[in-house]
Amino acid sequence: MPKLKWTGCEDIDATALVVGPRIRKLRESRGLTLRELANRVDISKNTILRLEQGLPVAEPILNKICNALQTIPPNLMVSEESWSLPYRVHRNEQSQWRTAFRRAKAPATLKDFEVVEPESERLRIGKLGFATGFLQTFDCQIQRGKLQSAIVELYGDQEKSGYRHSGEEFIYCLQGKLKFTISSHTLILNPGEAVTFWSRYRHRYESDLPLDAAEPTRFLMVWIEEEEESIATMRDDECEIDHPLPEAKSFNN
Repeated sequence: MPKLKWTGCEDIDATALVVGPRIRKLRESRGLTLRELANRVDISKNTILRLEQGLPVAEPILNKICNALQTIPPNLMVSEESWSLPYRVHRNEQSQWRTAFRRAKAPATLKDFEVVEPESERLRIGKLGFATGFLQTFDCQIQRGKLQSAIVELYGDQEKSGYRHSGEEFIYCLQGKLKFTISSHTLILNPGEAVTFWSRYRHRYESDLPLDAAEPTRFLMVWIEEEEESIATMRDDECEIDHPLPEAKSFNN
């Protein structure tokens, strides 16, 4: 049986001993039991327990668990010293672009959260239709902190129906033309324009530029996590009808 590997990790056994307990703390801070998290990502609770005990799991499973907990693996792989500080600094040399929105038709060699540099390679992959977006996270999330941020680079239409999770989100268009959809509302954001929204409503990000455009669409994404809500923990296939935005007069009630 081949040895398990995690992208950007040289010693998976040592890294799992660090990541596992941090996964447990994140799950507990969101008030989720092992079974609730397992149901959310459609895996056995014993698999999550194995990870929380510091034992490696397959990378696709790790990515699914992190996604359900509103984080990414690199944020959990920092040193104990960095994890314990009351602040975290992101330096230019730490910046890495990773595959964020991989299409189903993409070749098996292109994996989720795989580092893809330089920009010319992302342009090639995006224009071939293998991925609709890449993510550059800022590795400066503090322990027990709720604030997270990233730069997102988009190519074409989004393949998935959208995303929904607990919390509040802010996005700011940096370049190109951003097509943002929340429930049944669609907005076009130009550079310098921004929107803030409740993440509990299904939302999606797409580039409103053609694939042969000279540059991709990029935007800054900042989000704050809150306690889980029932709508945010439901799998898409459990939602027969997507929850629409309420009328403006009752939106703040």
